[in-house]
Amino acid sequence: MKRAVLALSVLLPAIVFAAEPTATEKAAPKDSKFLVEYLTQTQQDFLKSIKGLSEAQWKFKPAPDRWSIAEVAEHIALSEQSIGGNITDNVLKSPPATAEQKAKTQGLDDKLLQGIPDRTNKYKAPEKLQPAGKFASAKEAAKAFNSKRDELIDVAKKTPESELRSHVGGPSPMGDMDGYQWMLFTAGHSKRHTAQIEEVKADPNFPKK
Repeated sequence: MKRAVLALSVLLPAIVFAAEPTATEKAAPKDSKFLVEYLTQTQQDFLKSIKGLSEAQWKFKPAPDRWSIAEVAEHIALSEQSIGGNITDNVLKSPPATAEQKAKTQGLDDKLLQGIPDRTNKYKAPEKLQPAGKFASAKEAAKAFNSKRDELIDVAKKTPESELRSHVGGPSPMGDMDGYQWMLFTAGHSKRHTAQIEEVKADPNFPKK
């Protein structure tokens, strides 16, 4: 699992710094309520994007070298399990962070919120997170995704922000991140690829039914 997270994270450095937050976004407070809402909203948006699709729509590929919605959804679900598993199994179980570790995480929240969803630059997913036809339907992909996202939302609700911030782990594009930031990362990742699903739907050849 760690290797999959490492492979994913090394592909994203340009994404994280691709956009500078606005003054309003910089001033916006980031707390437990914000985190729960972000995790929940990005979950709902993904589930909505794959709901009610016909088999033709589910499997449609805009081009031979582009993913279908089925493939994007599989990548989202696999990444959720990998990144989310790293959060719950490793980062949040790590020893309390030192002052030096915490200092390195300062100012990363807004870069994550802006950079991860930004699809200006495209990157190839690591092999372990590439789709391989694991899910036969949107329902199966949603179930796999929800199994970890629901757990992360529950952790975010029950764990004080200070506790999430007290555990720091890596790897990530900008080095170590605290537990709160890792949750921003996984929510942003699903947001990024939900946008990719919407790009497939916007293709002029996308089946109408």
